[in-house]
Amino acid sequence: MRSQAAKIRDAVDCEVGIAYFRVSSPTIPEAIEEMVKKGVDRIVSVPYFVADGTLTHELIPQKMGLGPNVYIGEREISGKKVLLYLTKSFNFSTAVTDILCDKIENAGGSKDSGILVLGHGSRDPTLMNRAVVERNAQRLRSRGYSHTEFAFNEFCTPTIRESIDKLVDEGAKDIICIPLFIAMGLHLGDEIPEQIGIPPYSDGGEITVKGKKITVKYTRPLEDDPRLTALVLSRANDFLDD
Repeated sequence: MRSQAAKIRDAVDCEVGIAYFRVSSPTIPEAIEEMVKKGVDRIVSVPYFVADGTLTHELIPQKMGLGPNVYIGEREISGKKVLLYLTKSFNFSTAVTDILCDKIENAGGSKDSGILVLGHGSRDPTLMNRAVVERNAQRLRSRGYSHTEFAFNEFCTPTIRESIDKLVDEGAKDIICIPLFIAMGLHLGDEIPEQIGIPPYSDGGEITVKGKKITVKYTRPLEDDPRLTALVLSRANDFLDD
């Protein structure tokens, strides 16, 4: 987040802040108030998320003071009228698929490799997270990675083990696992490696599936790729191009 904010500050002539939904600081209300104190009267919030869901539809708008499923509104903050906007997450952007392709190449993958796109999973009724993960897997297949499957850490199916078994049944001798997540954390460091069968916080290892030895490469998540910087700027410019 801080790395991306620094890149965006270099690219635009306006105030750029960051905020976190929970755990870290500043919080969303704190960041908004700080920007208003600096004289800002129009704020565009861009969720640095893979996909929209309950957080972006309900909880973040509430923290912005807009209310559930409200994405544009005017509030009085510190005695000043401020116009607030909330954009979409990355969702179906092809820039994300481009990043995944580069990760496959950097991991030494080929068109014969098994590719496993890993998603978090969601209980949100829109199932946008599932749709985004599945769509990126479909795009990788269309780009020539014919042995591509997707799986989820929790809440959605297929499971990680189910998809690994399927790739091995297709004849994959090596599998590149790509987390379609924003940043490293407990899910990527501990939970998903345990399900794959590789050491925690590692870049892969050798696993045995149905009696076969399979080499697994485990890539980094999306993180602060410059294509996401461009996407954030594009989202913001939809509201600030004047």
